[in-house]
Amino acid sequence: MKSNFLTLTFFVAIIATSVFLFSAKSNTAKSRLGYINTAALWQVMPEKAVADTALVKMKREFIGYIQQKQKNFENGVAIYKRDSSSMSDLIKKEKIDELLKEQEEIKAFPERADAELNKKKEELYAPIRQKMQKAIDEVAKENNFDYITDVSFGNIIYAKNTEDNILQLVKSKLGLK
Repeated sequence: MKSNFLTLTFFVAIIATSVFLFSAKSNTAKSRLGYINTAALWQVMPEKAVADTALVKMKREFIGYIQQKQKNFENGVAIYKRDSSSMSDLIKKEKIDELLKEQEEIKAFPERADAELNKKKEELYAPIRQKMQKAIDEVAKENNFDYITDVSFGNIIYAKNTEDNILQLVKSKLGLK
């Protein structure tokens, strides 16, 4: 009886060890890691070029506007200097107040223009980033990747297996060359 108990214990121990080793081996399976340079992808996105063109146009519009305001201000100062000797004190004060107000507007405009440009930039770029992320997510799922890292942020400094670079796959998914 003792012999049967030892035999049974021995078989249970072998089965338990086998199950443990099998589960440990399956838990240590290599994770699939891919990488991409999103900065390189960003540069070939056609929507980015369209957005950049719109931003350049807007910036030029702002520059033209502020240059015109500056020119008008300088003309106003020149007219004031030329005509102030014949103006009454009340009109002089009104003209000076107008010029000071105009000068303050000119000083404040670049900050407001930058804020407006940044707002427009975010508005135009957000859908492009979302499109890129969606394509990356789809490629990662379709190709059974566990992780994708972005080398444009310096997360990987060495990659032995260049086959895991999914840039071409994502470009293909987006119909880009």
